[in-house]
Amino acid sequence: MSILNRWVIPGVVAVCAVTAITLFSETSKVEADLTQRAEALLKDKGMDWAEISFSGRDGTLKGVEPEENEAKWAIELLDLEWGVRKVVDETDDLKTQSPYSWGLVREDDQVSVIGYLPYSLTKSLPAEIDEKIPGVTISTQVEAARGAPSNIETVVHFSADLLSRLKRAKAFLLDDTLTITGTLEDGNADDIAQFEAVEEMIAATELNGITLDFQIARPKDPEDMVQAEDSEVDGFEVSRSADGVAMVGRMPSEDIRQTIIDLANRKFGAGSVSANLVVREGEKIANLGYDEYRRAALAILQAVSRLSEGAASLTADGLELNGGAFYEGALAEVREGLNEALPAGVTLNADLSVAAPGESVDAQECQTLLRNTLEKNTILFESGMATISSDSFGLLDNLVYTASRCTDNRIQIEGHTDSDGDDATNQALSERRAGAVVDYLVTAGIAADRLEATGFGEAQPVASNDTPEGKAKNRRIEFVIQAQ
Repeated sequence: MSILNRWVIPGVVAVCAVTAITLFSETSKVEADLTQRAEALLKDKGMDWAEISFSGRDGTLKGVEPEENEAKWAIELLDLEWGVRKVVDETDDLKTQSPYSWGLVREDDQVSVIGYLPYSLTKSLPAEIDEKIPGVTISTQVEAARGAPSNIETVVHFSADLLSRLKRAKAFLLDDTLTITGTLEDGNADDIAQFEAVEEMIAATELNGITLDFQIARPKDPEDMVQAEDSEVDGFEVSRSADGVAMVGRMPSEDIRQTIIDLANRKFGAGSVSANLVVREGEKIANLGYDEYRRAALAILQAVSRLSEGAASLTADGLELNGGAFYEGALAEVREGLNEALPAGVTLNADLSVAAPGESVDAQECQTLLRNTLEKNTILFESGMATISSDSFGLLDNLVYTASRCTDNRIQIEGHTDSDGDDATNQALSERRAGAVVDYLVTAGIAADRLEATGFGEAQPVASNDTPEGKAKNRRIEFVIQAQ
Protein backbone atom coordinates (compact mmCIF):
# COMPACT_ATOMS: atom_id res chain seq x y z
CA MET A 1 0.00 0.00 0.00
CA SER A 2 2.85 2.29 0.79
CA ILE A 3 4.31 1.73 -2.70
CA LEU A 4 0.86 2.48 -4.22
CA ASN A 5 0.53 5.70 -2.26
CA ARG A 6 4.09 6.74 -2.87
CA TRP A 7 4.57 5.95 -6.57
CA VAL A 8 1.54 4.67 -8.44
CA ILE A 9 -1.13 7.24 -7.50
CA PRO A 10 1.09 10.29 -7.98
CA GLY A 11 2.22 8.84 -11.32
CA VAL A 12 -1.36 8.41 -12.49
CA VAL A 13 -2.22 11.97 -11.39
CA ALA A 14 0.79 13.33 -13.25
CA VAL A 15 -0.10 11.46 -16.42
CA CYS A 16 -3.69 12.72 -16.23
CA ALA A 17 -2.52 16.29 -15.69
CA VAL A 18 -0.13 16.13 -18.64
CA THR A 19 -2.86 14.59 -20.79
CA ALA A 20 -5.34 17.31 -19.77
CA ILE A 21 -2.85 20.07 -20.52
CA THR A 22 -2.04 18.51 -23.86
CA LEU A 23 -5.72 18.12 -24.75
CA PHE A 24 -6.47 21.70 -23.66
CA SER A 25 -3.56 22.98 -25.69
CA GLU A 26 -4.61 21.02 -28.74
CA THR A 27 -8.26 22.07 -28.32
CA SER A 28 -7.23 25.72 -28.14
CA LYS A 29 -5.21 25.29 -31.31
CA VAL A 30 -8.19 23.66 -33.05
CA GLU A 31 -10.54 26.45 -31.92
CA ALA A 32 -8.13 29.16 -33.05
CA ASP A 33 -7.62 27.46 -36.42
CA LEU A 34 -11.34 26.97 -37.01
CA THR A 35 -12.12 30.56 -35.99
CA GLN A 36 -9.46 31.97 -38.28
CA ARG A 37 -10.61 29.93 -41.28
CA ALA A 38 -14.31 30.59 -40.59
CA GLU A 39 -13.79 34.36 -40.27
CA ALA A 40 -11.83 34.42 -43.53
CA LEU A 41 -14.59 32.46 -45.27
CA LEU A 42 -17.34 34.79 -44.03
CA LYS A 43 -15.33 37.88 -44.98
CA ASP A 44 -14.67 36.48 -48.45
CA LYS A 45 -18.42 36.01 -48.94
CA GLY A 46 -19.16 39.59 -47.83
CA MET A 47 -20.70 38.53 -44.51
CA ASP A 48 -18.79 40.95 -42.30
CA TRP A 49 -21.87 41.29 -40.08
CA ALA A 50 -21.32 37.74 -38.78
CA GLU A 51 -19.33 36.84 -35.65
CA ILE A 52 -18.16 33.23 -35.22
CA SER A 53 -16.60 31.52 -32.21
CA PHE A 54 -15.80 27.88 -31.44
CA SER A 55 -15.88 25.61 -28.43
CA GLY A 56 -13.96 22.61 -29.60
CA ARG A 57 -15.29 21.91 -33.09
CA ASP A 58 -18.76 23.35 -32.35
CA GLY A 59 -19.36 26.91 -33.57
CA THR A 60 -21.71 29.71 -32.49
CA LEU A 61 -22.80 32.31 -35.03
CA LYS A 62 -23.77 35.74 -33.68
CA GLY A 63 -24.42 39.19 -35.13
CA VAL A 64 -27.35 41.05 -36.69
CA GLU A 65 -28.69 39.19 -39.72
CA PRO A 66 -29.23 41.88 -42.41
CA GLU A 67 -31.60 39.91 -44.64
CA GLU A 68 -33.76 36.82 -44.22
CA ASN A 69 -31.83 33.54 -44.68
CA GLU A 70 -28.41 35.25 -44.48
CA ALA A 71 -27.63 33.37 -41.25
CA LYS A 72 -28.84 30.11 -42.79
CA TRP A 73 -26.51 30.57 -45.77
CA ALA A 74 -23.61 31.45 -43.49
CA ILE A 75 -24.13 28.27 -41.47
CA GLU A 76 -24.36 26.14 -44.63
CA LEU A 77 -20.99 27.52 -45.73
CA LEU A 78 -19.42 26.92 -42.33
CA ASP A 79 -20.76 23.37 -42.15
CA LEU A 80 -18.76 22.57 -45.28
CA GLU A 81 -15.53 23.84 -43.74
CA TRP A 82 -13.15 21.02 -42.78
CA GLY A 83 -13.13 20.30 -39.05
CA VAL A 84 -16.45 21.97 -38.20
CA ARG A 85 -18.88 19.62 -36.46
CA LYS A 86 -21.91 21.92 -36.13
CA VAL A 87 -22.80 25.62 -35.90
CA VAL A 88 -25.54 27.03 -33.68
CA ASP A 89 -27.48 30.11 -34.86
CA GLU A 90 -27.68 32.84 -32.19
CA THR A 91 -28.05 35.79 -34.59
CA ASP A 92 -30.55 38.63 -34.20
CA ASP A 93 -32.76 39.95 -37.00
CA LEU A 94 -32.09 43.43 -38.39
CA LYS A 95 -35.02 45.73 -37.58
CA THR A 96 -37.75 46.33 -40.17
CA GLN A 97 -38.41 50.04 -40.80
CA SER A 98 -41.87 51.39 -41.65
CA PRO A 99 -42.40 53.83 -43.24
CA TYR A 100 -39.17 53.27 -45.17
CA SER A 101 -37.34 56.49 -45.94
CA TRP A 102 -34.00 57.33 -47.51
CA GLY A 103 -32.48 60.50 -48.87
CA LEU A 104 -29.53 61.72 -50.92
CA VAL A 105 -28.77 65.45 -50.68
CA ARG A 106 -26.27 67.44 -52.71
CA GLU A 107 -25.21 71.04 -52.16
CA ASP A 108 -22.41 71.68 -54.67
CA ASP A 109 -19.42 69.73 -53.29
CA GLN A 110 -21.25 68.42 -50.19
CA VAL A 111 -23.26 65.17 -50.37
CA SER A 112 -25.28 63.73 -47.48
CA VAL A 113 -26.86 60.29 -47.19
CA ILE A 114 -29.69 59.97 -44.65
CA GLY A 115 -32.39 57.51 -43.63
CA TYR A 116 -32.40 53.73 -44.04
CA LEU A 117 -30.95 51.27 -46.56
CA PRO A 118 -30.40 47.53 -46.82
CA TYR A 119 -27.14 46.51 -45.18
CA SER A 120 -25.29 45.85 -48.44
CA LEU A 121 -26.09 49.33 -49.79
CA THR A 122 -24.88 51.05 -46.63
CA LYS A 123 -21.49 49.53 -47.44
CA SER A 124 -21.37 50.13 -51.20
CA LEU A 125 -23.08 53.50 -51.67
CA PRO A 126 -20.27 55.82 -50.47
CA ALA A 127 -17.88 54.30 -53.03
CA GLU A 128 -20.52 54.64 -55.76
CA ILE A 129 -21.05 58.33 -54.93
CA ASP A 130 -17.31 58.92 -54.88
CA GLU A 131 -17.06 57.37 -58.34
CA LYS A 132 -20.05 59.16 -59.88
CA ILE A 133 -19.50 62.55 -58.20
CA PRO A 134 -15.71 62.76 -57.74
CA GLY A 135 -14.28 65.40 -55.43
CA VAL A 136 -17.31 65.81 -53.14
CA THR A 137 -17.29 65.47 -49.37
CA ILE A 138 -19.63 62.68 -48.29
CA SER A 139 -21.50 62.74 -44.98
CA THR A 140 -23.23 59.44 -44.19
CA GLN A 141 -25.92 59.17 -41.53
CA VAL A 142 -27.76 56.10 -42.70
CA GLU A 143 -28.89 53.01 -40.78
CA ALA A 144 -29.26 49.46 -42.07
CA ALA A 145 -32.85 48.25 -41.96
CA ARG A 146 -35.18 45.79 -43.62
CA GLY A 147 -38.44 46.81 -45.28
CA ALA A 148 -37.04 48.52 -48.39
CA PRO A 149 -38.90 48.37 -51.73
CA SER A 150 -37.84 45.34 -53.77
CA ASN A 151 -36.03 47.48 -56.35
CA ILE A 152 -34.25 49.75 -53.87
CA GLU A 153 -30.92 49.25 -55.67
CA THR A 154 -32.36 50.69 -58.89
CA VAL A 155 -33.74 53.68 -56.99
CA VAL A 156 -30.41 54.36 -55.27
CA HIS A 157 -28.35 54.03 -58.47
CA PHE A 158 -30.80 56.29 -60.34
CA SER A 159 -30.67 58.91 -57.56
CA ALA A 160 -26.87 58.92 -57.52
CA ASP A 161 -26.81 59.33 -61.31
CA LEU A 162 -29.33 62.15 -61.06
CA LEU A 163 -27.38 64.08 -58.44
CA SER A 164 -24.20 63.67 -60.45
CA ARG A 165 -25.91 66.03 -62.93
CA LEU A 166 -27.66 68.34 -60.44
CA LYS A 167 -25.41 70.32 -58.10
CA ARG A 168 -28.17 71.46 -55.74
CA ALA A 169 -30.82 68.80 -55.38
CA LYS A 170 -32.33 66.17 -53.11
CA ALA A 171 -33.70 62.70 -53.82
CA PHE A 172 -36.01 61.42 -51.07
CA LEU A 173 -37.65 57.99 -51.02
CA LEU A 174 -40.68 57.34 -48.84
CA ASP A 175 -41.89 53.76 -49.29
CA ASP A 176 -42.88 53.66 -52.98
CA THR A 177 -42.54 57.38 -53.84
CA LEU A 178 -39.29 59.03 -54.91
CA THR A 179 -39.40 62.83 -54.73
CA ILE A 180 -36.78 64.95 -56.48
CA THR A 181 -36.41 68.60 -55.46
CA GLY A 182 -33.77 71.17 -56.26
CA THR A 183 -32.95 74.58 -57.67
CA LEU A 184 -31.83 75.67 -61.11
CA GLU A 185 -31.13 79.24 -62.16
CA ASP A 186 -33.34 80.93 -64.73
CA GLY A 187 -31.40 82.13 -67.76
CA ASN A 188 -28.38 79.98 -66.94
CA ALA A 189 -27.35 77.97 -70.01
CA ASP A 190 -25.54 75.30 -67.95
CA ASP A 191 -28.57 74.77 -65.72
CA ILE A 192 -30.87 74.53 -68.73
CA ALA A 193 -28.56 71.88 -70.23
CA GLN A 194 -28.55 69.99 -66.90
CA PHE A 195 -32.34 69.99 -66.83
CA GLU A 196 -32.58 68.63 -70.37
CA ALA A 197 -30.04 65.89 -69.59
CA VAL A 198 -32.05 64.90 -66.51
CA GLU A 199 -35.27 64.80 -68.53
CA GLU A 200 -33.65 62.36 -70.96
CA MET A 201 -32.35 60.25 -68.10
CA ILE A 202 -35.80 60.06 -66.47
CA ALA A 203 -37.42 59.08 -69.78
CA ALA A 204 -34.92 56.24 -70.20
CA THR A 205 -35.27 54.84 -66.65
CA GLU A 206 -37.85 52.31 -65.47
CA LEU A 207 -38.29 52.40 -61.67
CA ASN A 208 -40.73 49.45 -61.59
CA GLY A 209 -43.44 50.30 -59.07
CA ILE A 210 -41.81 53.44 -57.69
CA THR A 211 -43.74 56.67 -58.31
CA LEU A 212 -41.40 59.50 -59.37
CA ASP A 213 -42.40 62.97 -58.16
CA PHE A 214 -40.05 65.32 -60.02
CA GLN A 215 -40.51 68.83 -58.59
CA ILE A 216 -37.77 70.79 -60.36
CA ALA A 217 -39.06 73.33 -62.88
CA ARG A 218 -37.33 73.93 -66.17
CA PRO A 219 -35.23 77.12 -65.96
CA LYS A 220 -36.40 80.00 -68.11
CA ASP A 221 -34.50 80.69 -71.31
CA PRO A 222 -32.48 83.95 -71.28
CA GLU A 223 -34.81 85.58 -73.79
CA ASP A 224 -37.78 84.92 -71.51
CA MET A 225 -36.26 86.73 -68.54
CA VAL A 226 -38.13 89.90 -67.63
CA GLN A 227 -36.19 92.73 -66.04
CA ALA A 228 -37.71 94.27 -62.90
CA GLU A 229 -39.04 97.76 -63.38
CA ASP A 230 -39.75 100.55 -60.98
CA SER A 231 -42.92 99.66 -59.11
CA GLU A 232 -45.99 101.82 -59.63
CA VAL A 233 -47.09 100.92 -56.10
CA ASP A 234 -46.58 103.83 -53.74
CA GLY A 235 -46.28 101.47 -50.80
CA PHE A 236 -45.74 97.77 -50.13
CA GLU A 237 -47.67 94.75 -51.39
CA VAL A 238 -47.21 91.11 -50.36
CA SER A 239 -49.15 88.18 -51.81
CA ARG A 240 -48.89 84.54 -50.79
CA SER A 241 -50.15 81.56 -52.78
CA ALA A 242 -49.24 77.94 -53.44
CA ASP A 243 -46.62 79.23 -55.88
CA GLY A 244 -44.75 81.23 -53.24
CA VAL A 245 -44.53 84.79 -51.94
CA ALA A 246 -44.27 87.90 -54.12
CA MET A 247 -43.28 91.31 -52.77
CA VAL A 248 -43.70 94.51 -54.78
CA GLY A 249 -43.26 98.13 -53.78
CA ARG A 250 -40.95 100.92 -52.75
CA MET A 251 -38.53 101.11 -49.87
CA PRO A 252 -37.15 104.30 -48.27
CA SER A 253 -33.59 102.91 -48.10
CA GLU A 254 -31.41 100.04 -49.24
CA ASP A 255 -31.03 99.00 -45.61
CA ILE A 256 -34.77 98.53 -45.18
CA ARG A 257 -35.04 96.83 -48.56
CA GLN A 258 -32.40 94.24 -47.61
CA THR A 259 -33.90 93.78 -44.15
CA ILE A 260 -37.31 93.01 -45.69
CA ILE A 261 -35.84 90.51 -48.17
CA ASP A 262 -33.75 88.76 -45.50
CA LEU A 263 -36.72 88.54 -43.16
CA ALA A 264 -39.01 87.19 -45.89
CA ASN A 265 -36.45 84.47 -46.65
CA ARG A 266 -36.37 83.51 -42.95
CA LYS A 267 -40.15 83.37 -42.69
CA PHE A 268 -41.04 81.73 -46.01
CA GLY A 269 -37.84 79.98 -47.15
CA ALA A 270 -35.33 81.45 -49.59
CA GLY A 271 -36.61 79.54 -52.59
CA SER A 272 -40.18 80.74 -52.10
CA VAL A 273 -39.71 84.52 -52.28
CA SER A 274 -39.58 86.89 -55.24
CA ALA A 275 -39.01 90.61 -54.65
CA ASN A 276 -39.38 93.67 -56.85
CA LEU A 277 -38.59 96.34 -54.29
CA VAL A 278 -37.27 99.66 -55.52
CA VAL A 279 -35.37 102.07 -53.26
CA ARG A 280 -36.67 105.66 -53.23
CA GLU A 281 -34.13 107.23 -50.92
CA GLY A 282 -35.44 110.06 -48.74
CA GLU A 283 -39.01 109.92 -50.07
CA LYS A 284 -42.11 109.54 -47.92
CA ILE A 285 -43.82 106.32 -48.99
CA ALA A 286 -47.49 105.53 -48.24
CA ASN A 287 -47.50 108.84 -46.39
CA LEU A 288 -45.30 107.31 -43.68
CA GLY A 289 -41.98 108.39 -42.25
CA TYR A 290 -38.89 106.18 -42.32
CA ASP A 291 -39.38 104.42 -38.96
CA GLU A 292 -43.16 104.14 -39.34
CA TYR A 293 -42.80 102.54 -42.77
CA ARG A 294 -40.26 100.06 -41.48
CA ARG A 295 -42.54 99.05 -38.57
CA ALA A 296 -45.51 98.63 -40.88
CA ALA A 297 -43.56 96.52 -43.41
CA LEU A 298 -42.25 94.18 -40.70
CA ALA A 299 -45.74 93.77 -39.22
CA ILE A 300 -47.15 92.93 -42.66
CA LEU A 301 -44.56 90.19 -43.24
CA GLN A 302 -45.31 88.60 -39.87
CA ALA A 303 -49.06 88.64 -40.52
CA VAL A 304 -48.84 87.18 -44.04
CA SER A 305 -46.42 84.47 -42.84
CA ARG A 306 -49.24 83.08 -40.69
CA LEU A 307 -51.78 82.91 -43.51
CA SER A 308 -52.14 79.87 -45.79
CA GLU A 309 -52.94 82.21 -48.70
CA GLY A 310 -53.58 85.93 -48.69
CA ALA A 311 -52.49 89.42 -49.64
CA ALA A 312 -51.55 92.67 -47.97
CA SER A 313 -51.42 96.13 -49.51
CA LEU A 314 -50.00 99.14 -47.66
CA THR A 315 -50.76 102.52 -49.24
CA ALA A 316 -51.49 106.04 -48.07
CA ASP A 317 -55.07 104.89 -47.45
CA GLY A 318 -53.98 102.28 -44.90
CA LEU A 319 -53.44 98.53 -44.84
CA GLU A 320 -55.72 96.11 -46.68
CA LEU A 321 -55.24 92.50 -45.55
CA ASN A 322 -57.13 89.37 -46.56
CA GLY A 323 -56.54 85.65 -46.28
CA GLY A 324 -57.02 82.54 -44.17
CA ALA A 325 -55.11 81.63 -41.03
CA PHE A 326 -54.17 77.98 -40.49
CA TYR A 327 -56.27 77.65 -37.31
CA GLU A 328 -58.41 79.74 -34.93
CA GLY A 329 -55.66 80.55 -32.45
CA ALA A 330 -53.37 81.81 -35.22
CA LEU A 331 -56.11 84.09 -36.53
CA ALA A 332 -56.51 85.74 -33.12
CA GLU A 333 -52.74 86.21 -32.82
CA VAL A 334 -52.51 87.79 -36.30
CA ARG A 335 -55.15 90.38 -35.40
CA GLU A 336 -53.58 91.08 -32.01
CA GLY A 337 -50.09 91.33 -33.48
CA LEU A 338 -51.16 93.85 -36.14
CA ASN A 339 -52.99 96.01 -33.63
CA GLU A 340 -49.85 96.18 -31.48
CA ALA A 341 -47.26 96.58 -34.26
CA LEU A 342 -48.83 98.94 -36.79
CA PRO A 343 -48.03 102.65 -36.45
CA ALA A 344 -50.88 104.73 -35.08
CA GLY A 345 -51.51 106.47 -38.40
CA VAL A 346 -52.17 103.26 -40.36
CA THR A 347 -55.82 102.24 -40.76
CA LEU A 348 -56.34 98.47 -40.84
CA ASN A 349 -59.01 96.90 -43.00
CA ALA A 350 -58.74 93.15 -42.48
CA ASP A 351 -60.87 90.44 -44.10
CA LEU A 352 -59.51 87.36 -42.35
CA SER A 353 -60.88 83.90 -41.70
CA VAL A 354 -59.74 80.41 -40.79
CA ALA A 355 -58.69 78.28 -43.75
CA ALA A 356 -60.99 75.36 -44.54
CA PRO A 357 -59.78 72.08 -43.01
CA GLY A 358 -57.78 69.93 -45.39
CA GLU A 359 -58.91 66.47 -46.44
CA SER A 360 -57.72 63.57 -44.30
CA VAL A 361 -54.58 61.83 -45.59
CA ASP A 362 -52.90 58.52 -44.79
CA ALA A 363 -49.56 58.18 -42.98
CA GLN A 364 -47.45 58.14 -46.14
CA GLU A 365 -49.03 61.26 -47.64
CA CYS A 366 -48.86 63.03 -44.27
CA GLN A 367 -45.13 62.27 -44.02
CA THR A 368 -44.59 63.58 -47.54
CA LEU A 369 -46.43 66.83 -46.78
CA LEU A 370 -44.53 67.38 -43.53
CA ARG A 371 -41.19 66.64 -45.19
CA ASN A 372 -41.87 68.94 -48.15
CA THR A 373 -42.80 71.79 -45.80
CA LEU A 374 -39.59 71.41 -43.79
CA GLU A 375 -37.49 71.11 -46.94
CA LYS A 376 -38.53 74.63 -47.93
CA ASN A 377 -37.76 76.21 -44.58
CA THR A 378 -36.28 75.52 -41.14
CA ILE A 379 -37.74 75.99 -37.66
CA LEU A 380 -35.56 78.66 -36.05
CA PHE A 381 -34.69 79.21 -32.37
CA GLU A 382 -33.00 81.95 -30.44
CA SER A 383 -29.25 81.24 -30.43
CA GLY A 384 -28.29 78.55 -27.90
CA MET A 385 -31.83 78.43 -26.53
CA ALA A 386 -35.05 76.47 -26.90
CA THR A 387 -37.13 79.61 -27.54
CA ILE A 388 -38.81 79.42 -30.95
CA SER A 389 -38.20 82.48 -33.13
CA SER A 390 -41.34 84.37 -34.10
CA ASP A 391 -40.08 84.14 -37.69
CA SER A 392 -40.99 80.44 -37.57
CA PHE A 393 -44.55 80.81 -36.24
CA GLY A 394 -45.96 80.71 -39.75
CA LEU A 395 -43.97 77.57 -40.61
CA LEU A 396 -45.20 75.87 -37.46
CA ASP A 397 -48.80 76.93 -38.20
CA ASN A 398 -48.47 75.20 -41.57
CA LEU A 399 -47.19 72.05 -39.83
CA VAL A 400 -50.10 72.21 -37.39
CA TYR A 401 -52.50 72.35 -40.33
CA THR A 402 -50.87 69.30 -41.92
CA ALA A 403 -50.75 67.32 -38.66
CA SER A 404 -54.49 67.92 -38.23
CA ARG A 405 -55.07 66.07 -41.52
CA CYS A 406 -53.70 62.75 -40.24
CA THR A 407 -55.28 62.43 -36.79
CA ASP A 408 -54.84 58.65 -36.66
CA ASN A 409 -51.05 58.87 -36.60
CA ARG A 410 -48.53 59.62 -33.88
CA ILE A 411 -45.72 62.03 -34.74
CA GLN A 412 -42.21 62.01 -33.33
CA ILE A 413 -40.65 65.48 -33.15
CA GLU A 414 -36.88 65.06 -33.48
CA GLY A 415 -34.40 67.72 -32.40
CA HIS A 416 -30.86 67.91 -33.86
CA THR A 417 -27.91 70.25 -33.33
CA ASP A 418 -24.57 70.99 -34.96
CA SER A 419 -21.28 69.93 -33.35
CA ASP A 420 -20.48 73.22 -31.59
CA GLY A 421 -20.25 72.69 -27.83
CA ASP A 422 -19.98 69.45 -25.88
CA ASP A 423 -22.10 66.35 -26.49
CA ALA A 424 -24.12 66.59 -23.27
CA THR A 425 -25.07 70.23 -23.85
CA ASN A 426 -26.13 69.55 -27.43
CA GLN A 427 -28.15 66.51 -26.40
CA ALA A 428 -30.01 68.52 -23.76
CA LEU A 429 -30.58 71.43 -26.17
CA SER A 430 -31.99 69.14 -28.87
CA GLU A 431 -34.41 67.63 -26.35
CA ARG A 432 -35.58 71.04 -25.11
CA ARG A 433 -36.09 72.31 -28.66
CA ALA A 434 -38.10 69.26 -29.65
CA GLY A 435 -40.15 69.76 -26.48
CA ALA A 436 -40.76 73.43 -27.34
CA VAL A 437 -42.15 72.42 -30.74
CA VAL A 438 -44.43 69.85 -29.11
CA ASP A 439 -45.69 72.55 -26.71
CA TYR A 440 -46.44 74.85 -29.68
CA LEU A 441 -48.40 72.11 -31.46
CA VAL A 442 -50.38 71.23 -28.34
CA THR A 443 -51.25 74.88 -27.75
CA ALA A 444 -52.44 75.05 -31.37
CA GLY A 445 -54.82 72.14 -30.80
CA ILE A 446 -52.90 68.95 -31.65
CA ALA A 447 -53.58 66.22 -29.08
CA ALA A 448 -50.61 65.74 -26.75
CA ASP A 449 -50.90 61.95 -26.85
CA ARG A 450 -50.15 62.04 -30.60
CA LEU A 451 -46.78 63.71 -30.08
CA GLU A 452 -43.40 62.56 -28.77
CA ALA A 453 -40.33 64.78 -28.37
CA THR A 454 -36.93 63.17 -28.92
CA GLY A 455 -33.48 64.74 -29.00
CA PHE A 456 -30.49 63.36 -30.90
CA GLY A 457 -27.98 66.10 -30.16
CA GLU A 458 -25.19 66.18 -32.74
CA ALA A 459 -25.33 62.41 -33.42
CA GLN A 460 -27.21 62.52 -36.75
CA PRO A 461 -25.78 65.25 -39.01
CA VAL A 462 -27.09 65.60 -42.55
CA ALA A 463 -24.16 67.76 -43.69
CA SER A 464 -20.57 68.47 -42.77
CA ASN A 465 -20.02 70.50 -39.59
CA ASP A 466 -16.90 72.03 -41.14
CA THR A 467 -18.79 74.91 -42.77
CA PRO A 468 -21.39 77.43 -41.51
CA GLU A 469 -23.79 76.22 -44.21
CA GLY A 470 -23.41 72.62 -43.08
CA LYS A 471 -23.93 73.53 -39.44
CA ALA A 472 -27.11 75.41 -40.35
CA LYS A 473 -28.48 72.28 -42.05
CA ASN A 474 -27.68 70.17 -38.98
CA ARG A 475 -29.55 72.51 -36.63
CA ARG A 476 -33.01 71.23 -37.44
CA ILE A 477 -36.31 69.79 -36.29
CA GLU A 478 -37.80 66.80 -38.11
CA PHE A 479 -41.34 65.42 -38.02
CA VAL A 480 -41.53 61.61 -38.35
CA ILE A 481 -44.79 59.70 -38.64
CA GLN A 482 -44.65 56.64 -36.38
CA ALA A 483 -45.59 53.19 -37.67
CA GLN A 484 -48.91 51.93 -36.32
